[in-house]
Amino acid sequence: MTGQAQGFLRSLTQAVPADCLLLPSDGGFATARLVYNRMHDCHPAAIVRSLDPSVLTMAVSAARAHDIPIAVRGGGHHIGGFSTIDDGLLIDLSVFRRVSLDQVSGVARVEPGARLADLDRTLKRHGRFVPSGTVSETGITGLTLGGGIGWLVCRDGLTCDYLHSATVLLADGQLVHASESEHADLLWALRGGGVGAFGIVLELRFSTLELPRIIAGSVTFGAGDADRVLAELQDIHRDAPLLATSLAPVMQVNAGHPVLSVDLCCAQPGGAELDRIRARIGGDWTGVRERRYTQWQSAFDSQYLPPKRGYWKSVHFGTLHLDPAVIAEAMADAPSPGCTGLIEFYNRETLRAAASASAFPLRYSVLGVLLSARWADSSADIEHMRWARRWAAVLRENGGGVGYSNYSGTDEGGIQQGYDSEALRTFERLERTYDPAKVFRRGHRETVVPAARS
Repeated sequence: MTGQAQGFLRSLTQAVPADCLLLPSDGGFATARLVYNRMHDCHPAAIVRSLDPSVLTMAVSAARAHDIPIAVRGGGHHIGGFSTIDDGLLIDLSVFRRVSLDQVSGVARVEPGARLADLDRTLKRHGRFVPSGTVSETGITGLTLGGGIGWLVCRDGLTCDYLHSATVLLADGQLVHASESEHADLLWALRGGGVGAFGIVLELRFSTLELPRIIAGSVTFGAGDADRVLAELQDIHRDAPLLATSLAPVMQVNAGHPVLSVDLCCAQPGGAELDRIRARIGGDWTGVRERRYTQWQSAFDSQYLPPKRGYWKSVHFGTLHLDPAVIAEAMADAPSPGCTGLIEFYNRETLRAAASASAFPLRYSVLGVLLSARWADSSADIEHMRWARRWAAVLRENGGGVGYSNYSGTDEGGIQQGYDSEALRTFERLERTYDPAKVFRRGHRETVVPAARS
């Protein structure tokens, strides 16, 4: 251990209460340091767990005094591994998961470590919900900061569009309450900007909606029908954009053959859009039925467990001209059954409805493709990463654009191309205002903000 690190640990142990501090010699440290994506097997110098602004400020001050880098963890699920760090200070908020609802205002107060399941479980008791992601173990903070694509995205838009306000602790110890009436510029960035919080998020507050009745399920097709079905789905959405039904067809290899599962969720009384889809694509619809929203939110959880190594590449399209054969070829080339090709459809008008109050850059999208790979053995890292990169490049050559920040690491940059020059300049100004020392820059801000100067 270097003298610098020793000095940091001395300062930290003097400043931070023992019940808020985990060191490598402590029994729970080995488990606490782990994040979902095992590609990022980092060893922090220390872990601090607290929501007390004074404790966190002392921890941050100790790290800054000894030039120790800092990472902040909410749910800890970002594919890029932003919520962990080697030889640095990890501020771990993942254990703080409380959710409450003000029944008069309909605003939910959410601690920064809360998962979607925590939010859904609390709100359903009051007949409310916040549109969110598709796997219930996902952390709500990271999801919101990057956008938040979920099962009702076509009807209700993104998770970030429902962020009412937030409390953020800056590196200098200042508490900032970002809302539409104060620090609105910071709230704009927190709503899906994808560049982090410029500080430590201590609380999120969300506007909520009435919990809908939904019809949801999966319709499975063999390799021989996959191209036709993907083409039909694009034609359906092109002819009359889906307003109440979100489509998320996913292709993977089963027993050596590509299989397409059209996963869908509809919040439309009577299901007229589903009738239109069924008539065009056919298939066995016995698994599509009325379900509880919270049940469907967790329907695919088992597919993402246990934690493994993972690498994802995302490509968005502004037109419905995805060649289905490219997805089939990508899956035929996949190095393992843990590779999938997910296609998510969006209603552009829904996405644009909240554009003026949010930094989310992909509101032009009508379709996004996520190439994801999960595997267990580190010896297979290179082949899985090459697979995702290769086919993402092919998709870009076939009309695709930049990726979604929640699906992207910083290894190749790329997402900054989705921001216009005004947004890039605004991010740079926000950094000068709220985090001039770049204390909380770990993440996409490392590549996005420098692009403002180029």
